[in-house]
Amino acid sequence: MFKKTIYSLLLSSITLLALETGDKLPQNIQDNLKLERDKVYVIDFFASWCKSCKKELPLVSKVYNDKVVEVIGINVDKKQTDGEKLVADLALPFPVYYDSEKSMVETFDPMGFPAIYYVKNGKVLHIIFGAVDEIDKQIVKDIKEIK
Repeated sequence: MFKKTIYSLLLSSITLLALETGDKLPQNIQDNLKLERDKVYVIDFFASWCKSCKKELPLVSKVYNDKVVEVIGINVDKKQTDGEKLVADLALPFPVYYDSEKSMVETFDPMGFPAIYYVKNGKVLHIIFGAVDEIDKQIVKDIKEIK
């Protein structure tokens, strides 16, 4: 009993570090998101309660529709139905992963929302935290530099 308690305390005190530029995504995350080799992805964390997310998502959709880059949305709402409503209201055209279990957000551990990660071959290339005016133009510029 004592050993189990100590072991539990040690595990609970270990803090996982946030993914940073240059880090490799765990294989299970790459598999869950169905990431393909040699493709650049924009992984966009958002929530229905985030006003900046609601402002940026249509611009991210534009970049996806213009075939600038592959986009995967990760909705972090506690209730998946809240995320589904936002996705439907904004008619998001890109695939969305509903992270109600918090496995994605715990792995990436963004500093805030919205949070955008550029990923290629499972490696984090660049991160943008928080609202950015004209995020669509920023993504186009960044992707040109990456490719």
